[in-house]
Amino acid sequence: MAMILDAFLSKFSEFLVQMVTDEVGMLLGIPGQIEKLGETVRDIQCVLADAESKQSNNRTIERWLMQLKDVMYDADDVIDLCQIKAKERLAGSSSHSSCGFPLLSCFGNPFFAHEIGSKIKDINSRLEGIAKRRTDLGLTQSPIFPTHGVRQVDSIISRKTDHLIVVDDIVGEKIEEDTEMLVSWLTEEEKGVRENVCVVAILGMGGIGKSTLAKKIFNDPRIEDEFQLKIWVCVSKEVKGEEVLKCVIRGAGEEPPNTNERSVLVPEVESLVKGKKFFLVLDDIWYESRAVWDGLLRAPMSRGAHGSRLLVTTRDERVANGMRATKSHRVEKLSDEDGWSLLIKQ
Repeated sequence: MAMILDAFLSKFSEFLVQMVTDEVGMLLGIPGQIEKLGETVRDIQCVLADAESKQSNNRTIERWLMQLKDVMYDADDVIDLCQIKAKERLAGSSSHSSCGFPLLSCFGNPFFAHEIGSKIKDINSRLEGIAKRRTDLGLTQSPIFPTHGVRQVDSIISRKTDHLIVVDDIVGEKIEEDTEMLVSWLTEEEKGVRENVCVVAILGMGGIGKSTLAKKIFNDPRIEDEFQLKIWVCVSKEVKGEEVLKCVIRGAGEEPPNTNERSVLVPEVESLVKGKKFFLVLDDIWYESRAVWDGLLRAPMSRGAHGSRLLVTTRDERVANGMRATKSHRVEKLSDEDGWSLLIKQ
């Protein structure tokens, strides 16, 4: 059951990511609730594996999982309602909405927005109750284990991202054009640059497609051919430096030491990248977590070979400037046609 629930929670979390703008929250009459709900979803996801292992011997945990399943069915209904509304608007109009962000157009009807807002408030309340009970049930967060395949991708707090691409998330010609441009930037030689690692930034509002673009770049065959190491780390707003270091170590193909001492982890990172041309993605860096590069990773990662690249995604232009990005690209809003196409595919 835990695998099914995790799939439901991940789907709902991705839906929430699209909605995380002040405009959507205000339209629904629930400012701040969407972000709060996203945090609750992530808290629950962290203990699902432990709940699955204990439910056979604990009827209370089994009931807890059943209650969670009921809430997620209702959450899935909310997603379906939005998809249906999007299709109705698309079918009933010969011209697309002038709004560049698809969900804003979907919630243009105040009665529909109120209905969805009320449903989200109810789901939020029920999930908060479920999340609070996880401590009473003795459920613990599962450790992060490396996945198989291309270099390890870890998620640290906030929404989870990895390097894997869902084909249905890729729509429109613009992302192909952006990919071409950024891959060219990342693989071309920077003239007159003495640093071993050059920084390129992808900027844009939350949910607009920065991570999707970064994934497409990460998986491009030209990147694979150009770099000896490819490492993806999701940073997010609140971050622990030792966890970032461990993610990089896993990404370089090793299991990190069983310690949180930076005096041990930093030299390990340095030894693993020394002399190697690497491509590092730091996804979703916030202003609050900007020190993860200058204050933590810059020194050990600078031992990589000349021509190494760091690709950072962020909502805040100050982050790119502070990290001394040599080039930055701002992801624009989807065209109306591509926006509807993406929403309907969800």
